[in-house]
Amino acid sequence: MNRFYYIDKPLNYSSFDVIRVLKKKLNIKKIGHSWTLDPLATGGLLIATWNYTKLIPYLEKDKKTYEFEISFDWTTDSFDLAEKINFLSEEKQNYFKNNLTKDKIKEILIKNFLGEITQIPPKYSALKINGQRAYKLAREGEKVNIKKRKINIFSIEILNYSYPKLLLKAEVSAWTYIRSIANDLWEILWTWWYITKLRRTKIASLDISKAQNLENFDKENFLEEKDVFKDKEFISLEKDILEKINNWLKVYKKFDFKKNIDLFVFDWEKITNIVSYDWEKLIPKRKI
Repeated sequence: MNRFYYIDKPLNYSSFDVIRVLKKKLNIKKIGHSWTLDPLATGGLLIATWNYTKLIPYLEKDKKTYEFEISFDWTTDSFDLAEKINFLSEEKQNYFKNNLTKDKIKEILIKNFLGEITQIPPKYSALKINGQRAYKLAREGEKVNIKKRKINIFSIEILNYSYPKLLLKAEVSAWTYIRSIANDLWEILWTWWYITKLRRTKIASLDISKAQNLENFDKENFLEEKDVFKDKEFISLEKDILEKINNWLKVYKKFDFKKNIDLFVFDWEKITNIVSYDWEKLIPKRKI
């Protein structure tokens, strides 16, 4: 069956590990996920099965919310616990403990980490460079050049601060790397830090409270399509029109549909097609 599942990915599992486990539990071959989580991250991972894997591209621009903890007293090349830790001297730790206040951090966050900004993804990331994963090249000692990209931070707030630990919450656009936020903060403050905890708590409108864990996975605990795509327009079509759409034929007819957006054709059981309407004709875009 075409299904969506929302999984609370456990620590030290890669996103592929989750797919591997669910393949066995569901006894299926065609399965995918939207937006990779690193093994050292936990939280929401949206899973699609069978033909719903074709809908993953329509999820990739969704906002996401993360809670993450930063430690100020050391750093690593990967900006997390995955690589060798480099400790800050005791003298510098004492300096920052006495001078790095919550108000100072808040001021820096508001000034530098709100709205549209540019960032460079970590070299220890799953981005592909000339067909190779960046983290693989970095671990082989190869030079990794990753270009800056524009991202958007819609909100960022301090949940707790007690040196050397800082707990933050941020709502960000697609393609945002939380580890890069930590590194950029380091460059501003000239102190060392790395991410000790990273948890994705929300994808679009899907809160982590709706997720299930792998250990007690229930195949009947799937998400409704309209909960996954709350911001999308769902429509129904008459049988003869749907048949033409399934044969990749444009349908010239007046409809009461919104213009030039993705329309999700729903037969009250499943999503069958993606179409668009230009006020003159219905145009097939994808068959699910």
